[in-house]
Amino acid sequence: MSNYYHLSPEERAILMIKHHQGHSTRSIGRFLNRSASTICRELNRNSTNKDSGYCASTAGRQYFQSRKRSVRQPKLIPNTPLYDKVKAWLTYKQWSPMQISGTLKRLYPNQSDMQVSHETIYTCIYAHPKGELKKMMVQSLRRAKSKRGPRGSKTSNYNSVKLTEDQKIENRPVEINDRILEGHWEGDLIVGSKNQSCVGTLVERKTGFLALCKMASKSALDVRTGFELQMKKLPDFLRLSMTYDRGSEMSQHPIMSQNLDMKVYFADPHSPWQRGSNENINGLLRQYLPKGTDLKQHSQGDLDKIAWLLNTRPRKRYEFRTPQELMESVLSNHINSVALAT
Repeated sequence: MSNYYHLSPEERAILMIKHHQGHSTRSIGRFLNRSASTICRELNRNSTNKDSGYCASTAGRQYFQSRKRSVRQPKLIPNTPLYDKVKAWLTYKQWSPMQISGTLKRLYPNQSDMQVSHETIYTCIYAHPKGELKKMMVQSLRRAKSKRGPRGSKTSNYNSVKLTEDQKIENRPVEINDRILEGHWEGDLIVGSKNQSCVGTLVERKTGFLALCKMASKSALDVRTGFELQMKKLPDFLRLSMTYDRGSEMSQHPIMSQNLDMKVYFADPHSPWQRGSNENINGLLRQYLPKGTDLKQHSQGDLDKIAWLLNTRPRKRYEFRTPQELMESVLSNHINSVALAT
């Protein structure tokens, strides 16, 4: 039969009666529209002994006990060390289930009881009973969705800016495209309610390190000033290039390029995937800077704290090291190389 389902209590009762009457397994199977092998397995599995034979009520109890034993016990049980650690990292550090799972494997390589897959964490969150704890767990996720589902994105519109041929992304050097050297950034703006406020985002392509820039407005002057203020805090070797979209807020890019001694490249129109690192970070930032809110309320100190939270999250692409660790390693290597050269 194409669709198999377990014997019902009624079928077991009929099986018991006909078996006691001496009917064969094949005739019982035909009567119940079951295969003979199903009837044979049921009799062999749940018959008590040769004297008393098959009992439907006893078989039913044995069936339910067997089903209970076959159910896999949950890995995340409240008030256990593993559950408490996962809950703390999820709700207080805002780590993703993938980051939590990878870090547990890294910290407890030989303790299977302290490891859990990211899918199990998601299952625990969404299968949790309704209440404040579940609400807090769901809100701690990147997208804070009440249900899991495919991601969707709206097509972004880009205004054109004046640029030279060598500033097009297709002419960007291979060391930038392949993330070989540090110091190459992707930039963008996160816009607040009614386009009245914005925050600048800068992501270093090799390490994934994030810097956030407070902007007075979305005007070209304020955007340039905001980016320059944060970029000037970086050492020269970490200020080599920026890749941006063609929004009109970057119309003063020649001045910024000169002031920072930094090359500026531009992605093709309607091609956000060409700045994938920045687009991904922008999505994560919406957990802290929700759409439809006034972003002017956040000080530069607030933005630095948000950037620190993201920079200290372990990343799968970096073998669950953090952008902060990678950037510190870059700075340390540069200091050592300069010391040796002098």
